[in-house]
Amino acid sequence: MKKIIFTLCVSAITFTASAQINDSTELGTGYANQSFYSLANGEVSNVDNNNWDLAFDLSGFGAAIRLNRRIDVMYVYPNDTSNWASLDTAGHQSWDSYLNGYEDWSQGALNADADLADPADLGWGMYNSLTHYTEGDRIFVIELSDGSFRKVWIQLLAGGEYTFKFDYLDNSNEQTITITKSDYAGKNFVYYSLENEMIIDREPLSADWDIVFTNYALELAPNYISTVTGVLHNVDCYVQEVNTVPTSQAVYNDGAVEANISTIGYNWKTYDFGSGGYLIEDSLSYFVQTATGDVWQLVFTGFNGSSDGKSYFTKELIGAASFDENQIIELVTYPNPAVNELNIFNLENISELSVYSLSGQEVFKFDNDENQNLLQLDVSDFPSGLYVLKAQSTTGGVVSQKIIIQ
Repeated sequence: MKKIIFTLCVSAITFTASAQINDSTELGTGYANQSFYSLANGEVSNVDNNNWDLAFDLSGFGAAIRLNRRIDVMYVYPNDTSNWASLDTAGHQSWDSYLNGYEDWSQGALNADADLADPADLGWGMYNSLTHYTEGDRIFVIELSDGSFRKVWIQLLAGGEYTFKFDYLDNSNEQTITITKSDYAGKNFVYYSLENEMIIDREPLSADWDIVFTNYALELAPNYISTVTGVLHNVDCYVQEVNTVPTSQAVYNDGAVEANISTIGYNWKTYDFGSGGYLIEDSLSYFVQTATGDVWQLVFTGFNGSSDGKSYFTKELIGAASFDENQIIELVTYPNPAVNELNIFNLENISELSVYSLSGQEVFKFDNDENQNLLQLDVSDFPSGLYVLKAQSTTGGVVSQKIIIQ
């Protein structure tokens, strides 16, 4: 058994007054594009949001596969993959169908069928803790925006490489595709177009953007799915909403930030049927803590709707992070792999710990309110498999580490 040591650089936020900046982004007619935006540097890229169908998670232990919001329906075939060639879509309207989740980027539509009681079940496939491969065991039938169908089988994720195949329902055009994560280092997702049969490398480096202005699909009421236009935030960013005081009086509280990627979302505006335009919520501020630790106040001031998809806002840097490279927090886990108990040391400067299955389900959370140094975590009831331990320091730094339960 080996000890695993991982480190956090300690940071502090210095609060300063800076100039308020007016800016805007434009998604085009019908919200056709996405705008990846850096609060420090402005718009990073404005890219077509209609040219892809599937998005593949590129993170080290990630296996999320997300679906484009323009796809009408994705069905999960109720029988096993041995029926690939003879798949019958009779009664497919009654099959289970799923959307992406918007609490975390790991909540892909193709992962949504996972058995939450089994951390090895990633939805589209099963993770093998011995080989560290995920083998696909489901077939998806996807209806594209033009009304045509494709069947899709994510066959394998092994050694950082996805292998999947797709075809028309009449088996006339079977394609087998491989996507290697390392070919797109530094990005969150790489994309694939089933319609055009090509990989789409459309996303900027994750380190270059903080928020994305986009149109996405939600179930707004039972059995009522609609697209909305709003803002999602990047991994390792945190957001706090303040809606009780005028924006000029809003104060950032770093203890109230949210990791939910749709904390900003779309509700900062409402459609006014009387005027035919959009009303912007007043007394509403969003404080965005970026991956570098800087804090920005974001206030929306206008929205044009589907004519050009333009959002207006102000931004102001209110806190700049400074990092002390001489102050390193070393977090130790032992034993790893663990069977009955996992010991986690050096917690004095850790405020929160969470353990996640590879499907993105949080299976354990610990708030270190009493500033403990050691946590002895009973894992005897955890199903065998690979998990991710995420630790947050008292100064806001976050780091993730793989742990194995046998």
